[in-house]
Amino acid sequence: MNRIVFLLSLVFLLPGCEEDSLIKLDCSPGAVKYCDYLGNIYEQPNEPRGHFGACRDGVMTCTMNGWSECIGVQGPTEEVCDGVDNDCNGGIDEIFPENQQLCGFEENISYGVGVCTPGVMTCESGSLMCAGHTGPTDEICDGLDNNCDGSVDEGVANSTAIVCYEGPEGTMAIGECRAGVRYCTDGGFDGPCDGQIIPQEERCDNLDNDCDGEVDEGFDTRGVDLVFVLDISGSFDDEIESMIQGIAPLLDDPITSTFRFGLVVVGTAGNGEVRPPYQYARMVSDFVPANEFLDILESSRSIQSSGLEPTIDTMYWTMDLYPFSWNPGVQKVIITMTDEIAQTTIGIHCNQIATMAHDEGFQLFVFALSAHHNSFLACVGGDQDRLYTPVANSQTVFEQIRAIFDDLCMGR
Repeated sequence: MNRIVFLLSLVFLLPGCEEDSLIKLDCSPGAVKYCDYLGNIYEQPNEPRGHFGACRDGVMTCTMNGWSECIGVQGPTEEVCDGVDNDCNGGIDEIFPENQQLCGFEENISYGVGVCTPGVMTCESGSLMCAGHTGPTDEICDGLDNNCDGSVDEGVANSTAIVCYEGPEGTMAIGECRAGVRYCTDGGFDGPCDGQIIPQEERCDNLDNDCDGEVDEGFDTRGVDLVFVLDISGSFDDEIESMIQGIAPLLDDPITSTFRFGLVVVGTAGNGEVRPPYQYARMVSDFVPANEFLDILESSRSIQSSGLEPTIDTMYWTMDLYPFSWNPGVQKVIITMTDEIAQTTIGIHCNQIATMAHDEGFQLFVFALSAHHNSFLACVGGDQDRLYTPVANSQTVFEQIRAIFDDLCMGR
């Protein structure tokens, strides 16, 4: 600097130059200084001045007209979400105009109801976003009000279900086995598998109950415990005689070699009865082999008859109360023969009889006058093929009962 001034002074003192024409400069043209947004001027760059983020120093340059403005200086500005420390306080995106404002609102949505909640504006990686907003969705089975209408899991049980099956692998869709469905219950699909059919004990019904691909297998070796319930009232004498004569040859038939027979009579006289619970009926014999049963049948002719014929009650008593020694695993059969409509003295109904027979594995058949079939239909589960008409012809009776045995898979 001093050298430049000195040279200029020399120029100005040269002969021919007048002193009052000299101009004194404030600085040496081309010289620079550094300046910040606070107005501070520095001789050297990079001096530590506590500036952060977007804030930058500027440069002042000396010209013939003196020092220029502070060019390029950058001071603090309002913080925005851009990944930069705009306000130069050492923090990045720490606060901005939209910060913590609620966002994401949709029309006609009740926020605060169900799962619906507004979001909050936040800054992620320099980008403004609405975080945490949850709007309405289709209702699903989760115990929540997904569509924000104030109800939980409504309508899901009627529109959404999952297929279920709890039987052994490889049995579904085999024989009688079928899958079921589970509906939404208490926020999940943990309820019962409605409608499924899993393997059951094989029954003699022309169906594959155990879902192994075979129908009625094993019934040719199973024993049979069969109870005849005979109406011994006087009005049925001819038919009873035919029944006895029709049953007799079956007792010598190989088909009954594994059978045991028991006898109940209905329509007995009042004297000598044990009351309650058995009224107008009597268990005559527990199970005996076929070769002993004919004598028991013959002896039933001498039992005094009178009174009512509560055949519905005798079906119930035979299945549940009479002390019959049913063998485990056998086919349990009850054949009722009467000329009266279905009757009860204890208030039990045929549909209850059918349910019990199904649950306990009994096969029920009824011989009744054609006009009375409808009164017994519910007792046999609505199956017309289990209703027969008694006749005063022993050969017909034989054929009828033999057909029952064949239908039950007995003696195959």
